[in-house]
Amino acid sequence: MHYAHILARFCYNHNMDNDIFEALFEIVTFFNQPQQDRQLLKQANLTLEPAALPIIVRIGRQPEISIGELANQIGRNHSSISRQVDKLVTAGWLVEVERRDQRIRQLTLSDQGKRALLQIKVAREAGLRQHLADYSNSERIELLQVLQRLAKTLTTPDNPDDNQ
Repeated sequence: MHYAHILARFCYNHNMDNDIFEALFEIVTFFNQPQQDRQLLKQANLTLEPAALPIIVRIGRQPEISIGELANQIGRNHSSISRQVDKLVTAGWLVEVERRDQRIRQLTLSDQGKRALLQIKVAREAGLRQHLADYSNSERIELLQVLQRLAKTLTTPDNPDDNQ
């Protein structure tokens, strides 16, 4: 009987963990759809390719990021990101930071890129506000707290001493 209780608890947690993963997967899918990026750029009144959106946003959040780090975070290959970055530099959205190491290109937003990022943020906030219109203020606060905790949990490196 004791084992049945443990097994039932494991199955419940396993199913709940899977449900959490499935919900996160749906959220990531929503945000990664090119149609969402096109709509966001349209609402922000920007004439950027959807492939440029994650580059602008990431560089805005992490000034002086390298192309390699950018490619890694976005999940595209280095040469693809490099070509897109070249277009954005030529168009005036990005600038290269003075190179300390000739092998590593680091990027930051130009003034035009900073204005674009602000327009993206305003449009994104308006869209999210619309999607969360049925949430009460307390539900929104709770959602924010849970998401911030989850983000911290997922991005904090494991301490090997914690596993002993």
